[in-house]
Amino acid sequence: MNKRHAKTIALFVLKLAGTVLFLWWAFSQIEDKSTLGDNFYRALRSPFWVCYGLAMALFSLLANAFRWQFLLRAQEINQPFGYIFRLTLYGAFFNIVSLGGAAGDAAKIVLLIRREPDKKVGVAMSVMVDHLIGFVAGSIIFLLFTWGFGTIDLAKGGSARSTFVAATWFQVAGLVGIALSVISCSPRMLAFGRRRLPRITNNRWVDKITTVLDLYRTRWTFCIWSLVASFALAGTYYLTFYAGLRALGREISISTIMAVMPVVDVIAALPISISGLGVRERTFEFMLSQLTGIPASAAVSASLIGFLFNIFWGVVGGLAIITARSKKP
Repeated sequence: MNKRHAKTIALFVLKLAGTVLFLWWAFSQIEDKSTLGDNFYRALRSPFWVCYGLAMALFSLLANAFRWQFLLRAQEINQPFGYIFRLTLYGAFFNIVSLGGAAGDAAKIVLLIRREPDKKVGVAMSVMVDHLIGFVAGSIIFLLFTWGFGTIDLAKGGSARSTFVAATWFQVAGLVGIALSVISCSPRMLAFGRRRLPRITNNRWVDKITTVLDLYRTRWTFCIWSLVASFALAGTYYLTFYAGLRALGREISISTIMAVMPVVDVIAALPISISGLGVRERTFEFMLSQLTGIPASAAVSASLIGFLFNIFWGVVGGLAIITARSKKP
């Protein structure tokens, strides 16, 4: 066994341990474990909200494809939307079978580079910028619904308010960092960097990457449209978890979900569990317990149901891969 395989196995074991630990932590908040099964059965008896959740998960994938396509067009990479959406479905599938989101991104990059071999850097950077714009949209939604709609006033206890304040600082710092990164790629700032830090900036890879990134500054209309698509993506994705709660007969305002889910999404993205399992459920349960009277069993179940809504389309992506391969001669 070489070092690379050993590292991969060790990472998997650590993530598996994190998944088990956080799922146990989430389930430990539930006094009557039998209610979990009852909740899933009840959700199946709510066909409207199940269909609603699946529809929102599909819309989020469509918005994801639109967002990526706008960013690709800024790099003069023009591929039909049907192909971009198919790659997005493939990415959703690889996100399921891998340890996180990296495999889905890698699959999209590799497959698109096959069609655009001369735009390798542009394709790779479009995926990175895709995530950055997603963070921007999530941060704005969080700040708007937490402070603009007064969701923070519902927080019970100092720990809940402290969590929202800490999340606010994190989101604001992230937005400032992204803004500074964009500014640093401008020709004027690069010229300054070449004078002050020639060993770092006078590098062909740095030059390629900064040139690609600066295209998003000069072709800012594509970024605006991708940001609009990102708002649609985030909003519909968050609504899948709203649908999970409603399928269980739990009343909750959409503004509360829009304030909670950006925090849950960021924490679940940490590489400490498989696909955020356990981390998502525990964070979701904690945030809702601080804002509403929804019991832990319903919160954990709703989080898992919302996750399954999105998993469904990842499975569809896997079937699309099988179908595409079977059509090849």
